[in-house]
Amino acid sequence: MSRLQRIYSAFEEAIAGIFFFAGVTLIFYGVISRYVFKNPLFWVDEISTYILVWGCILGWSIAQRDGRHIRVSLLYNYMPSKVQRYVSIFASIASILFCLFLTYLGYILETKYLHTGQRSLNTQFPLWAVYFFVPIAAFMLCIRYIEELYHLLKNGGKDRPAAGSGETEDGQKGVMSHHGGSPTL
Repeated sequence: MSRLQRIYSAFEEAIAGIFFFAGVTLIFYGVISRYVFKNPLFWVDEISTYILVWGCILGWSIAQRDGRHIRVSLLYNYMPSKVQRYVSIFASIASILFCLFLTYLGYILETKYLHTGQRSLNTQFPLWAVYFFVPIAAFMLCIRYIEELYHLLKNGGKDRPAAGSGETEDGQKGVMSHHGGSPTL
């Protein structure tokens, strides 16, 4: 794994981790405030939900990198190795196109909320800030699918780094599966 890839992976994990930690900490603060100090804070539930969702959507690319997305492999496992490779390439291209489409739609939604100035009902939190991470997370996921496609085109994915990424060698077919044991599709 190159230095740039390690830095990017560390960035993904740090940002998602910060959001998860902040969301859980905020929920803990809300519980203490409500049950210990008898002073419930109306904004904690909404803001902590936003923060946890941001952590989840930023974790999409981490899940892709580690091969932890749900995949349907019933037919894939019975295909010849050459066909599996082409199906994986097709699935990666379709995933890239979907991510680009989601990035575009997220951008459209983001600009709509920026121009209209809409806010959430309870806390009056600006909705542009709520939806800010959708196009970013979709683009980050797109980068991971591009990386996967690169490795598939290069030599069937055999050179993908296996250390700590959930990648396994499929002994039955002799095909590298970088999806945690479940081939693409």
